[in-house]
Amino acid sequence: GSFNKGPLLHRVLIASFTVLFGLLIYWLLGFVMRDLGTWPGPAYEVLEKQMLDKALVTESQQVESSLAETQQTIEDLRRQQQALRDSAANAERTMNQLLELQRLSLQQGVKPTESEQEALAKSEQLFLATQEQVQQISEQIARLTEQQRTLEGRKRDLDARLQKARKEVRAAYQDQLTRHNLKLAALKLAVLLPLVILAVWLALKRRGALYAPMIHAFGLAVLAKVLMVMHEHFPSRFFKYILVGVSLLVVARILVHLIRMVAFPKTDWLLKQYREAYEHHLCPICSFPIRRGPLKYLAWTRRSIRKLAARIEPANETAPEEPYVCPLCGVTLFEECPECRAVRHALLPACWKCGAEKPVESPAASRVSQPNK
Repeated sequence: GSFNKGPLLHRVLIASFTVLFGLLIYWLLGFVMRDLGTWPGPAYEVLEKQMLDKALVTESQQVESSLAETQQTIEDLRRQQQALRDSAANAERTMNQLLELQRLSLQQGVKPTESEQEALAKSEQLFLATQEQVQQISEQIARLTEQQRTLEGRKRDLDARLQKARKEVRAAYQDQLTRHNLKLAALKLAVLLPLVILAVWLALKRRGALYAPMIHAFGLAVLAKVLMVMHEHFPSRFFKYILVGVSLLVVARILVHLIRMVAFPKTDWLLKQYREAYEHHLCPICSFPIRRGPLKYLAWTRRSIRKLAARIEPANETAPEEPYVCPLCGVTLFEECPECRAVRHALLPACWKCGAEKPVESPAASRVSQPNK
């Protein structure tokens, strides 16, 4: 009804603000749902501390610490060993140089001095001592490497046991999380379902009211938020059945409404159907062409009638108009007005000449009202 009237701009503004109203309702409900979602759920770390064997966790931490310490010690020893090897290499080069000098001196018949002999002896002692330290460090590295392999084996065993224990923790956590999500869903639906009931009640009781667009926008916003909450908190395999079930109910309700509109049409719906049919010169009941006046011997469709009518000359205004009955369905389409005796549209409420009104009849009533030939 009433929203089909008024200027186009006004109708566009009503539609735009109706959409905006629905979006704001959806936005507001989103804030409420988000605040409800802050209800704290299970914490994995707390659950792990409660369920895991503390002795096992402590032993694992100790083995991991010992392994890290052993690895660091091996790296330090290897750096120290490399430094000693560099020192031994320097001592070896110095010793070789001193030996070469002594050999040259002996070839020339010159006896090495006491300081040269002392320097050669120190270089030899340093080289031997360094080599001994390198050997000792190699032995330490070998022992630590064996210890490292033992610790790594122990760590693998502890990790396997902890992984098995953590599977139970994760299962318990998932179970608690699922229950928490269901509680959140129940809490959110406890807020939303009364709004859904209110929206359905308003839609059924006030669907023809002045503020029907606001009611519809409110109902759609609440329904959309309910679907989002269900999608967020319910398992997907359950949600798809719920969604399909609700969709079936909605589609069935719309289909029943459409069928009832055809079987028991309302006055506004009939007037729209009749008006559009008369505008296209078609019978409102069976869509058979209304061949009267200049269109008596022509044929057309809803698409071609405008172009056809533009090429036809107006009928002689002095020619008398006569009542007209659809030759296909037998419904009277034009009849004599009982007030002014002019020929008027039989299925429209007012006479085009004097304005006399009559009730609009349904197609079934129109057929029943026809006199028996």
